[in-house]
Amino acid sequence: MLFQRIQRSDPEVIYQIVYNLAASSAVITAGYPCVWSIASTVDGLAVAKPASATLSLIVGIAVQDIANSAYGKIQCYGYRASAFVTNATDQAIAAGDVLVPVNAQWYMTYSAAGDGMAGFIMSAEAVATDSAPAAANHKVFIRCL
Repeated sequence: MLFQRIQRSDPEVIYQIVYNLAASSAVITAGYPCVWSIASTVDGLAVAKPASATLSLIVGIAVQDIANSAYGKIQCYGYRASAFVTNATDQAIAAGDVLVPVNAQWYMTYSAAGDGMAGFIMSAEAVATDSAPAAANHKVFIRCL
């Protein structure tokens, strides 16, 4: 893990080095959420695209593009100004709402109360509803430790 040097003017952040084990030669783009991979031996290093069996295994948000079968850096704690989040047609996202990864997608969305998902990433800004929801970068607070 990489701990940022403490400075009064900067928010605290923690980074982790991971290995992209995504299928289909997928690149994990900066701002995408990633989860621990269960496709091979679980080693605390391999990450992949969120899937229904791994939604609760979110490890953080990619800081840089990570090529398939390559190492890269993700942010696992602290404020981040750009993480991929999608809005919805019927549910606005308020600052402080819990965000969860979406099955087979490279973005997060609002977590309904009682859906069983833990709050590891919170929205740091409001995201309005839209008749044509689309994923875009939004501010978040990460706590995936």
